[in-house]
Amino acid sequence: MGKISLKTTIDITFIVIVTSFAILAYSIHSRSQSVRQNRMIVNHTSNINNVLEKVLSSTIDIETGTRGYTITGDENYLEVYNHGHKNLEIWIDSLRSMNETDEYQNKKLDTLEKLIESKQKVSAMVIKARREYGMEEAAELIKKGRGKEVMDSIRRSIRDYQNQAVLILSDNLAQTEENVQARNNRFFLFIIVTFAILIFAYIKIRQNTKRLLLDKIIQENLMDELTIQNQQLNDFASITSHNLRSPASNITALIATIEDDSPIEEYKTIFEMLKKVAQNLNDSLNQLMEVLHIKKNKIEKEILSFQQVYSKTIESLQGEILKSGAIIKADFKEVAEIAYSRIYLESIFHNLISNALKYRALERTPEITIRSERKNNIVYLYVIDNGLGIDLTKNGHKIFGMNQIFHNHPEAKGIGLFMTKTQIESMKGKISVASEVNIGTTFTVMFGT
Repeated sequence: MGKISLKTTIDITFIVIVTSFAILAYSIHSRSQSVRQNRMIVNHTSNINNVLEKVLSSTIDIETGTRGYTITGDENYLEVYNHGHKNLEIWIDSLRSMNETDEYQNKKLDTLEKLIESKQKVSAMVIKARREYGMEEAAELIKKGRGKEVMDSIRRSIRDYQNQAVLILSDNLAQTEENVQARNNRFFLFIIVTFAILIFAYIKIRQNTKRLLLDKIIQENLMDELTIQNQQLNDFASITSHNLRSPASNITALIATIEDDSPIEEYKTIFEMLKKVAQNLNDSLNQLMEVLHIKKNKIEKEILSFQQVYSKTIESLQGEILKSGAIIKADFKEVAEIAYSRIYLESIFHNLISNALKYRALERTPEITIRSERKNNIVYLYVIDNGLGIDLTKNGHKIFGMNQIFHNHPEAKGIGLFMTKTQIESMKGKISVASEVNIGTTFTVMFGT
């Protein structure tokens, strides 16, 4: 199974969250509707209980008015009686309208209404007896207990009615509480699920991001390796064309020093020099071939002796040295060794010394001084000559440029200093120059740490 992409992870997370939210919304809406319905039932039941209280109160008004008139004969009590009658009609109609669709409640209401009608009839008979026959006749009717019996039945009926309503009210309140609790539980469940999904998505996104960053780093490393490889190929081509040209010139110069009448000893000396130049040429070719076989495409460092590299360079330049009569001094006592690329260090020595020989002042003996130094734990190499010098005010900004030539010389190509600077900087170092026209030049190489 392949790895889930970042886009797919985000899409799945979004779909799951939206689906969960939709389910929760539907559930909450359904529960809310149930709560709303239960609240309506609660309100309806409460209103019925209130109306039942009004019915009981109106019935008591009828009884109170009846008894008051029977005892006192005062017509004012009949106002209470009549008021109770009128209110009963209103509250009974209200109960009817509240229970239009409830057959069970309507049956109970029919029973209550019949009891109330009986109560009204008994009260009407007592009032009529009091008005027509006097208090004694009315009292006799009351003593029979029919009115009290009916009134007690009305109270029981209303109480049963109310108790039933209370039970309904309790059930609905319990359902409401249950629905509210269920809604809250689902909401918390949604929060937990959403949080878990977000954590999962965060982890997956982090993993995908790390993978993307790793892929990016790999790509950058590949680009760096390709850049280094291209640089090495360019260096290889430049070093090949530049460094091999000098031994060939030296061979020509050495041969040119031999005359037809030169003694055999001179022939032997020149031949020995030619052997060294040829050997160095062969070594250079071998080292250049090794560069092509570097598998990791990176510059290999090794511990190198300044003196050994210097000696090999002098041997390769024997022809020019003899021809110019140059005096070369080297001092590597302060820093004798360095961890560096062999081919680069040999190229740096070769370019700087050969330039000092090439651009010598013809009116004086060339003198070249080479020394090493350590400052602040950084290794420096100085190559100092008394040659033609360079006008830095005019040419300082382009001295290390490609194909830049500042003196007329048949072998000047304008690539040596450019290549040297490139090699030094690729090893995290720097090269600088100080020069005066007809005084000489000092090249300072600061090797990278």
